[in-house]
Amino acid sequence: MNKRAYKYKLDFYYKSLALYLITLVIYILIKGKFFQARFEVVVKDPIIYIISIFIFFYLILLVLNALRGREIIFETDSIIFKNRFGQKVINLNEIIQIRFSREKKRMREERSDSRIIKLKLNHRRRMIRVKLSDFNDEKELMNEFKNISKNLTQK
Repeated sequence: MNKRAYKYKLDFYYKSLALYLITLVIYILIKGKFFQARFEVVVKDPIIYIISIFIFFYLILLVLNALRGREIIFETDSIIFKNRFGQKVINLNEIIQIRFSREKKRMREERSDSRIIKLKLNHRRRMIRVKLSDFNDEKELMNEFKNISKNLTQK
């Protein structure tokens, strides 16, 4: 049994949270130290409230996505969409079609072959969408779906 797992990326949330925390600390240091005699005035500043709301928002998103623990597992005969609360197993023989949507216009270096993969299944009207950039090893994940697509066209 050959399992290949791809975990959900949390890098964006960590980076955003760090950026807003650094911005808040720098703003408090500049506003409280250089322009005001008392530190209490800085707490009543609306910009601090706005930055704090962003910090709180990204902290909640980070915790929720870390708790969810999403991943995609490829086995020899199935694909498993798994999170902490359950999993969905899709057998390869249930897949009718795999569509690869193209990248929007961006710089050539950043551009990947595809950004969203859509899986059409036998028993389901709506397609299952997988955003490749949300998972680690985006290129290998793309190759996994391309291999499955090649096997579908050979049948």
